[in-house]
Amino acid sequence: MQRTTASLTNIAPWFALAATLSFSACRRDTSTIQGNEMRTALGDLASAEDVYYATNLRYSADQSLIVGLTLPDGVKLSVERADEHGWRASASHEHGDETCFETGRNDGTAALAVVEGPTCNPLHVSATLRDVRGRAITSGAAATENAETNDDQPAQPQTPVTPVVASNASTTPMPAGTSSVLLPAVNPAEDFGYPTQTVNRLAIRQLLLNKSYDVLDRVLAAYSDSVLRDFRVEYRLFDAYAAFDIAVPSLEPPLTEWVKQRPKSPAARLARAMFFRASAWNARGGALYRETPRDQIQRMNKFFTLSLADIDAALRLEPKSIVAYRQLIDLAREQGDVRASQRFLQEGLKLQPNSFVLRMGHMLVLLPRWGGSYKAMNAFVDESAPYVKTNPRIAALGGFVDWDQGRVAERAGRDGDAIEAYQRALQYGNLWEFRYQRAAYNSRSDRLEDALADLNSVLAQVPQFADALSERSHVTYELGRQASGDASASYYRQAFRDIMLAAALDPTDEDIQERLAFMGKNIPDYAPPSPE
Repeated sequence: MQRTTASLTNIAPWFALAATLSFSACRRDTSTIQGNEMRTALGDLASAEDVYYATNLRYSADQSLIVGLTLPDGVKLSVERADEHGWRASASHEHGDETCFETGRNDGTAALAVVEGPTCNPLHVSATLRDVRGRAITSGAAATENAETNDDQPAQPQTPVTPVVASNASTTPMPAGTSSVLLPAVNPAEDFGYPTQTVNRLAIRQLLLNKSYDVLDRVLAAYSDSVLRDFRVEYRLFDAYAAFDIAVPSLEPPLTEWVKQRPKSPAARLARAMFFRASAWNARGGALYRETPRDQIQRMNKFFTLSLADIDAALRLEPKSIVAYRQLIDLAREQGDVRASQRFLQEGLKLQPNSFVLRMGHMLVLLPRWGGSYKAMNAFVDESAPYVKTNPRIAALGGFVDWDQGRVAERAGRDGDAIEAYQRALQYGNLWEFRYQRAAYNSRSDRLEDALADLNSVLAQVPQFADALSERSHVTYELGRQASGDASASYYRQAFRDIMLAAALDPTDEDIQERLAFMGKNIPDYAPPSPE
């Protein structure tokens, strides 16, 4: 059956495929709060080890070399052994009466470890057993695990894992052409329930240009697996794929080469789907639909069709891809198909029930301009409410009606109504979307200090959001004009850094390129030094 972007409901076979799938999560023992907290900590460690392996081809027992972990109070996590073949870890709780174990194994042919556990066993002997981290407890399931992992070897030095940020230091050489794909850690380490340290889109894009397809597959597979285990790192996954969400024609040849050289790679298909979708919007242009020439609409639909075909292929290769379902939700919005979006959302939530990014995508589909309504948006807020306790960021869905009403009021010239609506939206949570809208309003209203505070908050959550970087460049330039001496110079340097980063992230944005040229003409002395 031929599929076109004219009707996303034509892809019903995907629903039948997805209906046969199940998300295999570790079964959690809910007998004690302490036990659940230890299982959570071990699950976080498994995700972190997968990400570390993606760029180092070995696992780590060194707390300074793996991505940051946020441990529940009272939990002590120890990595007992880690090498190129896998790792073994245990967790205990200062107020608990059991010890939990988890192992990961990799024969070198897979991007992700095969994880066994967590398996928890009660401490039937003295509490001193809790401190013996180099040997497994020889009873029950632990005895079996001990035999399988050859724990009769001498105990390895234990390495407790505490909440830390990633470091670029490494004793093991990374694959050629690979550097850290994480941006430097910032303060605060967490914002609105999610870690602020995220993926460097430019580093991911450079891996593509270097034709490091094997590294890309391992990195993206590791982040995909991490999100299935821990919703809090979902922005890292989506930021990684956002590296390809840009209509730069020179990206198509390496993307297509990646697909051809690695035909079983779902990541290659999803990356190219992102590129085709960006190319579709670039082909359409920014005019109203009725004012857009027919040939541009035809080119747009061609790219949407190509994007849809790649998503289809990716889901056949890897049905457990929340990136694929988020892309389908976005395509449904662009077609005004609320029902299709709802179906894609439900399939995606089977994989990660606590995802905010999937829900946010569907909430945008429910906007009145895309065929939804404020009533439907409020109903979706109520539907999602039971998940707020686990993921507090989901509470921000309640602010989207006010957020959109503010944008409508602002376009109509009702500035007072607009700012009040943005304030109401932010009462539901410090979400970057709400902050950015208020920042843009404050910037246009010459409330520069307020705009800067909002933009700093936005960029703490999404540090490579090109529009926010461009807006902050404008704000800091204007503040530099009003200041003098060192203060002025500091503002100007920030303005130039921001606009250069924005231009690198999105070289197709004409407004950003115009602002970059303006900075180069007016404050050339404050340009960052060229890299050596």
